[in-house]
Amino acid sequence: MTNNVPVVHVVRADGGRYAQDFLSGGYIGIGFIAKNLSQIEDKDALRILYQAEHSSASPLRVGQNVGQIWRFLKEVEVDTYVITPTEDNDSLMVGRITGPYTYITNPTGSHFHHRKPVTWFDEPLLRNTLSIPAQNTLRSTLAVFRVPQYEEILSPYKVSLPREARKTMVTEEAITRLILDRLLELSADEFEIFVTELLTAIRFEAKHVGKSGDGGVDVEGTLRIYEFATVDLKVQAKRYKSGRYVNHKDIKGFRSSVAEKAQAAFVTTSDFNGKAREEAEKPDFKRIGLINGNQLAGILVENYDSLSAGMKEKLNLQKTLIPLE
Repeated sequence: MTNNVPVVHVVRADGGRYAQDFLSGGYIGIGFIAKNLSQIEDKDALRILYQAEHSSASPLRVGQNVGQIWRFLKEVEVDTYVITPTEDNDSLMVGRITGPYTYITNPTGSHFHHRKPVTWFDEPLLRNTLSIPAQNTLRSTLAVFRVPQYEEILSPYKVSLPREARKTMVTEEAITRLILDRLLELSADEFEIFVTELLTAIRFEAKHVGKSGDGGVDVEGTLRIYEFATVDLKVQAKRYKSGRYVNHKDIKGFRSSVAEKAQAAFVTTSDFNGKAREEAEKPDFKRIGLINGNQLAGILVENYDSLSAGMKEKLNLQKTLIPLE
């Protein structure tokens, strides 16, 4: 930890290919260089060693990779935390670093020579339960990088957070709650129109097609990505109060109203219970994307400026800065 603030890094396992090896072996690892790095004390020495093995690498690539190796050696340290995405990229293994750097001469399992021991938490974290800012952070293609949303990653595992982190969490939660309260003040039709505008803001050609209480498709959207692909999306939007969970019957009923070739998403101001999430990912059935209230608030914040003047007037929200302390 730095100043009692938990530090969380992502350490990828070659696109998740070796995630199970990390889990069963109780470690994380990286490649980049074949030689032992235990005596490296500064970046210049590391850069020389890297360039000796990768003489044709561009200066940009050298700088980027040396930075990642250095971070693994010096910042991913004992009592910091680590995330490794699984191969399907839907789940995130989360654990705590428990020991120093080790060089493995003849690695088994993964091919990584450079390793650190990890105690993994029993249950993985589902990526689709995280906030939009956290999901955006995890999109980085780097092999080793720091995640600022440590409280969101660690709170499900009952990790004790410092008072500063708790203050930030309360502030963020209060703002999210305010946004959701404003959305709950909309009528059912107005909420569906809001979702329609939000889809338009993220480049869909969207239209409101639902009727209140029909249990089917409320919003249709088409996203054309040049001539590469066209995404046909069907959305159901439910304006539920906090504490009322979308259940598996809601998901199952919505799925039955979506054409086979279309994509589907369920949006709510509340959340989904465990059976609903299982139903949404049920093998051999159409997958249903799930957006809960916290994620919806994050999407709104990112795209608020693109909403219509009328919708902004109804919501009566104003962008603000969240203090970190």
